[in-house]
Amino acid sequence: MQYPYSRPHLNDDDIAEVMSVLQGQFLTQGPVVVRLEDALQNLFAVKHAIICNSGTAALHMAYDGLGLGPDAGLITSAVTFLATANAARMCNAPVGLADVDPVTGNVTLETIKAAVEAASFKVRAIAVVHLGGRPCEMIAISAYAKSIGAYLVEDACHAPLAEYTDTAGASFTVGSCAHSDAATLSFHAIKHITAGEGGVLLTNSDALAKQARLFRSHGMVRDPSELKNQENAGAPWYYEMHELGYNYRLSEVSCALALNQVSRLAINNQRRQEIAALYHQHLGGMDFIKLPEIISPENGSHAWHLFAPRFDFDAIGKSRKEIMLALADQGIGSQVHYIPLYHQPYYQNDYLSNAFSGAEEYYRQTLSLPMYYGLYDHDIVKIAQIIGSVVNG
Repeated sequence: MQYPYSRPHLNDDDIAEVMSVLQGQFLTQGPVVVRLEDALQNLFAVKHAIICNSGTAALHMAYDGLGLGPDAGLITSAVTFLATANAARMCNAPVGLADVDPVTGNVTLETIKAAVEAASFKVRAIAVVHLGGRPCEMIAISAYAKSIGAYLVEDACHAPLAEYTDTAGASFTVGSCAHSDAATLSFHAIKHITAGEGGVLLTNSDALAKQARLFRSHGMVRDPSELKNQENAGAPWYYEMHELGYNYRLSEVSCALALNQVSRLAINNQRRQEIAALYHQHLGGMDFIKLPEIISPENGSHAWHLFAPRFDFDAIGKSRKEIMLALADQGIGSQVHYIPLYHQPYYQNDYLSNAFSGAEEYYRQTLSLPMYYGLYDHDIVKIAQIIGSVVNG
């Protein structure tokens, strides 16, 4: 396909880093993991970056460290990838879903309040999803979470370095955890930074970071001061497991692939903003399509992981499936982000779809178009022309 809906951006420096690891001594648990964590801490101005093998693992580490369990549940968005909710179920925690704004697909303060009030369990944490790269109402949601004694987690997989502002005009970066207890990113193949697979937990909490590092590696304790068997404390071979952990480590090879991309993230985001502006220029006047709003600079910035217009398929006279197949026939990939969680058989019996009017409207209309660093200006012109012919033909 000439224009998939997304594509990774790799260069010779990334390949050279990978080759350096392959030619070296460590393939796992070596110095590149530390270098990548340091680079991410510096980029996001956050105290801790704990690398792991997926965005799902990052969420699981966060939820476990914040104490989710059978009597301490999660509220999250009805429109998100499975992992945002599944990682809480992996902690045996109940999950409540919040409706979304039908235009942006993001949860709002009002929809979160409604979900909390409807929950039949104690809400331990709220996880917001910056869908497509647009920041949620972080300051208001953070204040509400604190008022009810809940932790706030950002599923920021779509929004690294996106920005939002407060009423005084101060700017904050997604990933800095300025208004949350933790933020998680994915390094999946089509994310802004890719390791093929991988993820990171970002936090300013020393306690959460310590617990996450244990959880990442089987719960193994090596600090002599924390060992129960002091007779073997300090022995180079000795460790203890006090709590259950997992193997969520990421290889040196994967970390090497991602390392140089950290310094290119701002440039990557800038190009995505330019592409979004080009879509507005070339699709803006088209009937039956409403484009996602571009955030004005004084209010922050959008990271544009996705460019997902709303299509009036009824007025067009073609189903979304028909539109997608017609675009694919002409070399243009598209995707749907996401099927609401309560549509999934696993969650279906716990929720009524008529309780999520915003999510239903958003899901019914949106379609993600090609959005990635490697698109040229003339590519957007061509894509827009083909979309026009498919929609109006």
